[in-house]
Amino acid sequence: MKPADHCPHTDLDCLNQFEFVRKYRCRGCNAVMMCACDEARGRRFLPHQLNEGTELETQARVPVTAGFQPKTCPECRGLPPVNAPTAAIYGRTGKVERYYWRELYFMTEERVAAWMSEHPGADEDVERKRLEKEVLVELQQIHQTHPKYEFTDLSQDEVIKRFEVELVRIDAPYLAQAQKGRVVDDGRGGCSVEAFVQARYEEQGWKSTVLESAPFHVLFGVFMWLLVQDSTDEKVRIVGFGERSAFEERREGKEIWTLLPEDFGGKSYALRRAAEAAEHFELLVPDRDNLLWLFDYWLSYSADFRNYLWAHRDDDIERARRLIEILPPDTIVAVLRYLLDDYWGNFCGWPDLLCFRDDGSFFLVEVKSSGDKLSEDQKRWIRDNHDHMQLPFKLVKVHRQATQARRAREG
Repeated sequence: MKPADHCPHTDLDCLNQFEFVRKYRCRGCNAVMMCACDEARGRRFLPHQLNEGTELETQARVPVTAGFQPKTCPECRGLPPVNAPTAAIYGRTGKVERYYWRELYFMTEERVAAWMSEHPGADEDVERKRLEKEVLVELQQIHQTHPKYEFTDLSQDEVIKRFEVELVRIDAPYLAQAQKGRVVDDGRGGCSVEAFVQARYEEQGWKSTVLESAPFHVLFGVFMWLLVQDSTDEKVRIVGFGERSAFEERREGKEIWTLLPEDFGGKSYALRRAAEAAEHFELLVPDRDNLLWLFDYWLSYSADFRNYLWAHRDDDIERARRLIEILPPDTIVAVLRYLLDDYWGNFCGWPDLLCFRDDGSFFLVEVKSSGDKLSEDQKRWIRDNHDHMQLPFKLVKVHRQATQARRAREG
């Protein structure tokens, strides 16, 4: 390899597209550097991120050896910017928010700094929220006229067709004005579309329970803590984080210190620990009584890990245990394997409801009202379910029931 001082650094790989100040490794000299276009804002807002980067696949920390160098990022080299959308999490489901997350952060921080210098007595948290909304609107307008990124996600119709989703249409009378989650006029003051669908299927002899992602996080935390927090794992280290319930209740809570691998949550972790995972799954004999016993026995031992995963709430724990009683044991294990493969990539997007009967039959339901669309995480879950888990699944659309006058007009 060429010495770093004499290398032109023309062949570069980005270590992690999801870092605010991205680091690049030169294939010619192995030096690690940042682009000069990030220097001013990096030194101003994120100086603690300039000495090392984190490799995406391995989560290994990599020291920066060549500082800031000109023409390092794709844009400065005259190449198209790389699409790196973040996951669609609560409060951040819009495509502009997911694709322009770096721009949103830096533009907001610059405006917050300018505002606070002119208004030193202002509430910084309040101003940050306000300015972030302003920046988001500007980025949405910029994307409409001069898009920087190309949105390539499949449409809802394409997802339904490609992955053979069973689509169920239900017509329902809507309230004239929705109130606190009540959308459908059920004759008793209104209810949510999910509750309306539950009632419909219960009329057909199905039992049902609210589902979504949290109970699966509990199952993963309980059944996988022994593997993930293995003290003999060379990448395990002690980490600290705030008590989740204290954060939710807006009170001062304790600091939780526990073991966690530095690469947990990505595909690289599952690949690195494949042999150990295979041994661990041998403990999870796909027998309902065995899984229920392990769940009860490991619940307290997994408390710290579940807290880290935000899988700490009592109602989610109860729903998770109920899933073991409802779903086939092989299905529980299949879900755990799916989450282990890429936990942070797969932990969102699970359907709203589980419908089941005493004979063991079941299906999962995603409920959408008239104008709602599938989120990107829900589309990804549908794809993954089709390709890997193959759980019975329905997409139920609750359409606004046509009035008598409208039906007459439409013939």
